[in-house]
Amino acid sequence: MRRETVVAGLLAATIVVAALIFGIRRADHIAPGSAAGSNVLLVTIDTLRADRLGAYGNRTGLTPTLDRLAETGVRYDAAFTPAPLTLPAHTSILTGLEPFAHGVRNNTGFRLGKTPTLATLLKAAGYRTGAFVGSFVLNSTFGLNRDFDVYDDRVGGKADVAGIRVAERRADRVVQSATEWILRGGANPAAPPDAAAREPQRWFAWIHLYDPHAPYQPPPEYSSGRSPYDGEVAYADAMLGRGLDALRAAGQLDRTIVIAVADHGESLGEHGEATHGLFAYDATLRVPMIVHGPGLRPRVVRTPVTNVDLMPTVLDLLGIAAPPGLDGRSLLQAEDDSARRSRALYFEALDANLTRGWAPLAGVMVDGWKYIDLPIPELYDLGHDPREVRNLAANNAERSRVLQARLKDLASSRRAEPEAVRAELDGETSRRLASLGYVGGAEPPTGKQLFSAADDPKNLVGLNEAFYTAINQQIEGHSDAALATLGDVVRQRPDFLAARITAATILASNGDSTRAIALVQSAPGAANSAAAQTVLGLAFENAGDLPAAAKCLERAAHLRPGDAETLSSLGIVYARSGRFDDGRRIFREILATDPHAAEVWNNLGILELNAGDRRASADAFRHAVAVDPNYAAAWRGLGGALAATDAAGATDAWRRALAINPADFETLFTLGVVLSEGPQPREALPYLQQFIAKAPTDRYGRNIARAEAIVRRLGTR
Repeated sequence: MRRETVVAGLLAATIVVAALIFGIRRADHIAPGSAAGSNVLLVTIDTLRADRLGAYGNRTGLTPTLDRLAETGVRYDAAFTPAPLTLPAHTSILTGLEPFAHGVRNNTGFRLGKTPTLATLLKAAGYRTGAFVGSFVLNSTFGLNRDFDVYDDRVGGKADVAGIRVAERRADRVVQSATEWILRGGANPAAPPDAAAREPQRWFAWIHLYDPHAPYQPPPEYSSGRSPYDGEVAYADAMLGRGLDALRAAGQLDRTIVIAVADHGESLGEHGEATHGLFAYDATLRVPMIVHGPGLRPRVVRTPVTNVDLMPTVLDLLGIAAPPGLDGRSLLQAEDDSARRSRALYFEALDANLTRGWAPLAGVMVDGWKYIDLPIPELYDLGHDPREVRNLAANNAERSRVLQARLKDLASSRRAEPEAVRAELDGETSRRLASLGYVGGAEPPTGKQLFSAADDPKNLVGLNEAFYTAINQQIEGHSDAALATLGDVVRQRPDFLAARITAATILASNGDSTRAIALVQSAPGAANSAAAQTVLGLAFENAGDLPAAAKCLERAAHLRPGDAETLSSLGIVYARSGRFDDGRRIFREILATDPHAAEVWNNLGILELNAGDRRASADAFRHAVAVDPNYAAAWRGLGGALAATDAAGATDAWRRALAINPADFETLFTLGVVLSEGPQPREALPYLQQFIAKAPTDRYGRNIARAEAIVRRLGTR
């Protein structure tokens, strides 16, 4: 009897221990709909490595905001992105689909089609929906704006040293815009009339912070004693904390699901890659993921999960039915689902294939093993080799074969063409993307199908780094150095079309259109590349050959049907050629599908001004500044359109342009001259004096002399 009691006690103890070891936690079961009616705050921090968070073991105190969130929420210790690029990764987060299912494969060549997103489903459930993004990579051009009531993708109108409109904005501005939108609130239009006044409408807000992305330029107060990258991480965390504090004080977080996740990480030199996008090692695939919300007990989940799982998780918490065919799975029972441990997590890095014709990279992670399918295949035992330095593919052919078959099964499960639209983008879009380091399109430049070790990214990482070095050299204003670097890249790899296109763009902007044209025309595959034809068209335009420019841009538009930026460039050439009706038709075609395209409204305003229709010109410029109040060029154009009929309106527009861009010397001079001839001529003095003091004499010598004469005349009054 005594023996039986001891055995029973040991058995009970064994069951308890087993429960602790194997994660049998009945009390942790979260019923679907347990957070029904909650608000949803999705925070995505671009390029954030998991190992920079205190919650993931970092001891330098970079992320107190995220660490506090992790302490009271669920932290996923082994979370991964399916793609180490901003646009594909965010598309997966918002759709619950792998890249091969939603069809967005890099940052420059696609826009999402009709695939429903989290915004689609929450808007249908009565939520207000707002998105606030920090980079042009997520501009509405690429399709993620659908079903957001507000999609704030304004990234400013100030030019950088390379003449490119700023393609990102700081976290403080993004967080402030999002916080103000949330706090404005609003009644739920779906509620009965008598309840509308007392029932605040639920909201879904997406905040995207881009700051940790290169180039790393943290504010000085976050730089001391830190690397520039770590300074950006600390700054983004601090600004997020400021926003969460404001929402908490207003009671807006009392019943809110908060998700904080990175889209991908950053290599920081590991495996020879400075940033991300070329390889798919854990430096760029592993991400921090924290879910906090009503009914979620603080804990750490060590089962591997993926960003694709976030959309079905939110829907599960809210009790909203998920659409069929999702690749993601709800994370609510991640610890209890033993099937997850043998689940194959898919990943890909296809940008180098799509923009340069290098070998495509895809792979899977299963049971602690990672397989990367390349001409030189890679196999890593992540448990014993977390830094992925010992490639076991040659010594473990059978495991490689099994994982390769798992990868093939995953990819072949989505044979239907996804609804993403091929949208290789150039013109202003390409210039902005280039300022962030993204150049290229959506098709392998040579149409190559068979790849050898010579095409393996591991053997081309040096060229990859040289290419991005050249982009940074150009952004910093060192055109000659950039051209020399790109010339060396092209000599080593003549089919590196993106390098040729980048060099041609620099040459054309420096006035050497002849060399730019020759460089693109001699490129393999240029005739069938929309990107190449667009750059060629712009080079012909700079050379003054408008018929040739129109021909190239028409070909680009044929290769890239419906692309707004290509059409916009074509419309500009038509306008410059005096083909005003053709230009109007092009611009109106774009605006019919995207009425918030500020640059297109600005271009239409310029066309109408040149055509002599000042009223239509002013109307177009007003639309541009309504969409983007920080668009200095549109304010300047509005002033020009109003000058002959509304002097007060013109001077007000010019003042607004100068408030945004004080170094706009043409506007400084024009405003000074106009004011000097008005009823209060001495109002012109500060503008003219600033123009005299700061305008370059080699370019504005004659106007400076005229300004000095006006100042002398006004000074004698």
